[in-house]
Amino acid sequence: MKSSKPGGWAEDRGYTPEKSYTLLPQSANLNFFAPRRVWKGHGFSRAVKAHESQRVEPESQQPIGIPARNCLPCQPMARETVVDSRQEILRTAARLFQQRGYDATSMNDVAAALKLSKGGLYHHFQSKDEILFEIMDHAMEITQVRVLDPVRGIADPEERLRALIRLHIEVVLSPRDREITVMLHENHPLPPGLRKRINSRKKDYVHFLENLMAEVQEKGRHQTRKVSPRAAAFALLGMINWIYQWYKPEGELQAQNLIPQFTDLIFGGIFS
Repeated sequence: MKSSKPGGWAEDRGYTPEKSYTLLPQSANLNFFAPRRVWKGHGFSRAVKAHESQRVEPESQQPIGIPARNCLPCQPMARETVVDSRQEILRTAARLFQQRGYDATSMNDVAAALKLSKGGLYHHFQSKDEILFEIMDHAMEITQVRVLDPVRGIADPEERLRALIRLHIEVVLSPRDREITVMLHENHPLPPGLRKRINSRKKDYVHFLENLMAEVQEKGRHQTRKVSPRAAAFALLGMINWIYQWYKPEGELQAQNLIPQFTDLIFGGIFS
């Protein structure tokens, strides 16, 4: 069994630590041999004693090694900045794609912004196309979790639509995920296969909203001239998804007043 004494497995094997000096070979790297212990025991100790018995040292000879108080400090090894998650890579890449353009942003640019080596970045993503696809897929997942899932349980269609408008605007204006949701509108650089997968998720959202618009219309007390549910769905999505083009965090139009105004535009316009 291992001993509970300080020193770990070394004392368990019969080694005795000397704490005054560090035994160093002639070619020693002083930074590497900074720990101030020399182990006596087993074959190593016997070999040292045999070697020392064959030589005569002057009485004034100082002990071999460097006094502990004179040891050079051992500097910690440089490490890459730890990236908390793949989502942090996606947010950084989305911001760079938005600022510089997808074509003008390289994998090196993304790695440098994260203080990550290029190899470290490739450990997570194999190509820039994969990063862009994951950004868009993550944006759709955010929309699913924060918008669609919460409203599905609302029985009244009008209240469901009001909640959807509010939650979707909040997602678009979220400081944390703004760049990611913006990239949903920049899917043209994707290879056809990946673009098809993103468009499939977008269509699912459009169909959900289209059906919701139809439910609201079926209540039959809003409109004298019927607007098609599909046109209504695209109109609402166009209004909300275009916010990023003109929105300014320091401007007068903020979420608290955008939400009621957009809601009034739908219920006072399309359903009036």
